[in-house]
Amino acid sequence: MIVRKKDQKNLIKVGIFISFLTLILMIMVASIGKETSLFEPKINIYARVANVSNLKTGSYVELKGIRIGTVKNIQIISDNAVEIEMKILKKEIKWIRKDSKVSISTAGLVGDKYVEIFKGSKNAKAFDPESDVLLSEEVVDFKNIMTKGESIAQISERILLKIDQVLTHLNDGQILVETISSMNKSARNMEKITSDLKDSNLNQMIKNINTGMNNLNESSGSLNKILTRIDKGPGTLNSLIYDDSVHDDLRALLGGAQRNKAINYFIRESIKNSEQRRTKN
Repeated sequence: MIVRKKDQKNLIKVGIFISFLTLILMIMVASIGKETSLFEPKINIYARVANVSNLKTGSYVELKGIRIGTVKNIQIISDNAVEIEMKILKKEIKWIRKDSKVSISTAGLVGDKYVEIFKGSKNAKAFDPESDVLLSEEVVDFKNIMTKGESIAQISERILLKIDQVLTHLNDGQILVETISSMNKSARNMEKITSDLKDSNLNQMIKNINTGMNNLNESSGSLNKILTRIDKGPGTLNSLIYDDSVHDDLRALLGGAQRNKAINYFIRESIKNSEQRRTKN
């Protein structure tokens, strides 16, 4: 079959068109598979973690559960740091702060690894892709959890064995039953003692104590009145305590008594009579 030159040119044009459409279709399928926008502007940001945990180039990047980009490159930069280069949508950079963190998460228990970005605090400054680097946040390590789970299971098994041994030595539970019975008897005795105290004259004793306290308060009030009267006067006791002239008169009288034999004799007789009356009583 002979094809004319004009037809050959048309076939070439059709082939190029079909190839172009196929390429566009492949790009669209790849873009939909990664859930990223093909024609929206993107920007590169960097993060540093201690371990990428089998993260691969092309893994997706999430912010608050939304896929905003993919992992572009992964490289070791020091003994304890791995740098992750990510290409994300430029419009989403406004939600990332200087104190935002990243973690390597897993889609399910055994799913693919991906990078999760945590938003950060509202008061922090905006993230600058040219100078800032996201740091990693401590996440739960399922390997450590499984190891600890095994240790807990072993400890629990030992505890259960000990409990089984204790129950075996309790003579099929007889000692335990006796202990519970003794506790019940003690509870009943306490209840009886409480009831006896309630029925006794405890309330009357409390009333008597209250009455005595009231009488004491009244006596204290009367004594305060007497002391106030003595302090403010007038009266003999007030004069004896606060009047210096009475004090001087007593001194003069006693001094004269020492010098005057008659007065001295009178005082001795008065004292003797007082002692005799006291002895008779």
